[in-house]
Amino acid sequence: MKNYSPQFGFTLIEIVIVIVILSILGVGSVQFISFSAQGYVDTVRRSELSSTATIVNEKMTRLLREALPNSVRITSDNRCIEFIPIIGASRYTQAAFPGSPSGVSQNTVHMVPLDNVLSSNGYLAIFPMSSQINSIYSGSDNPGFISLETVSFTSTISGASVYTFNNSGSFVFQQRSPNQRVFFTSSPVAFCQSGTELFYYRNYGFIPNVSNLVANLPSTVPNRLLIADKLLASSLVFKYLPSSLRRNAIVAYELELQDSSKITETLVVNQEVQIRNVP
Repeated sequence: MKNYSPQFGFTLIEIVIVIVILSILGVGSVQFISFSAQGYVDTVRRSELSSTATIVNEKMTRLLREALPNSVRITSDNRCIEFIPIIGASRYTQAAFPGSPSGVSQNTVHMVPLDNVLSSNGYLAIFPMSSQINSIYSGSDNPGFISLETVSFTSTISGASVYTFNNSGSFVFQQRSPNQRVFFTSSPVAFCQSGTELFYYRNYGFIPNVSNLVANLPSTVPNRLLIADKLLASSLVFKYLPSSLRRNAIVAYELELQDSSKITETLVVNQEVQIRNVP
């Protein structure tokens, strides 16, 4: 008589159950990894937008705070802002004004010596208060707000630094400053949105009418610099509240940043910059 040993194995139903369980675990693991990876990608994307917003705010805020009082102007579509940066300041002891004595030279300005770290190779401005903002930028219609020529240090007289207008220029300033302030400025600069990009423009000279600003801005580096490239089209809006005798000027702007890979998600930036009215 033969002895039969028992046979060990899995039935078809058991194998099917195991396959189903492993499939569920596999799908769950894949989804967990996928969601984790997507979360990381979303975090990086939002961090990049936040970093871009920080760069935009830092760049525009720092430069706008150095704007010459009453030199800010905005284009009619509110997409561009232009201003004249201050690069140094002092107090004048002698300058030409309407009605000044005949012995006062129109070719020089005497002032308290500048700190060595401040730039003195620029235009001069004294009390630039004008009801027509374009007058400050116009050479032919500039009744003494900002000099038409830059200046250079030439000598020291009685402890005062003497600066002479270059190119044998002369200038009569329109109004005296209550505190005898004189500002050294560079040529105008501007921020404008173009498509989805924000640019910083410089070294393009004085444009008399702000309506012609955009058409005359530089189109290549180094006079056109890219600040940000993830703006929502036509989202940048500038607003300007002029100064008064009791209130500083305010520049407010709003822009919207968007990553092309996630068009349903945007980052809105609102900022206000105070421009001190110290003419």
